[in-house]
Amino acid sequence: MKIGVLSDTHDHLVNIKQAVGIFKREGIEFLIHAGDFCSPFVFKELDKLQPECSKAYAVFGNNDGDRILLTRSAGGFCSIQQGILKVTIDGRAIAVMHYPDIADELYRSGEFDLVIYGHTHKKRLDAFTKGNRIITILNPGSCAGYLADKPAIAVVELKSMSVNYFTF
Repeated sequence: MKIGVLSDTHDHLVNIKQAVGIFKREGIEFLIHAGDFCSPFVFKELDKLQPECSKAYAVFGNNDGDRILLTRSAGGFCSIQQGILKVTIDGRAIAVMHYPDIADELYRSGEFDLVIYGHTHKKRLDAFTKGNRIITILNPGSCAGYLADKPAIAVVELKSMSVNYFTF
């Protein structure tokens, strides 16, 4: 099963459209957004992932202003919350948050198979083995491309825990 991962979209609709195209082509079934949508209109693009992508999970970032309207705009497609989001997809325990310091603690705990964060706009992929499990931490980079060399997103294959980055 594949999940699409992005963060720090910062209202960049051109890049969000490109990300949606890549996610559709890759056949993702779930989407994870690690914060900093900024405005509710980003969901008009993200909603185009349906019906192939059945659900999205997200956390608020430091630049997400009108959280009530963001939550309403997310509708039934996207569950969005403050702080740490914990979800199990295809048997994998996943933690999502916006900030790297919290992500690092969760990663080191070994409690989750996959820890996802944003905020820094810098791609990161690290992993270690705990027993027969691969524990992975992932920052997909900035979909908007701000403070980064290029806009970036990631696709995770949950069975193998392999990660592919896509830049555009």
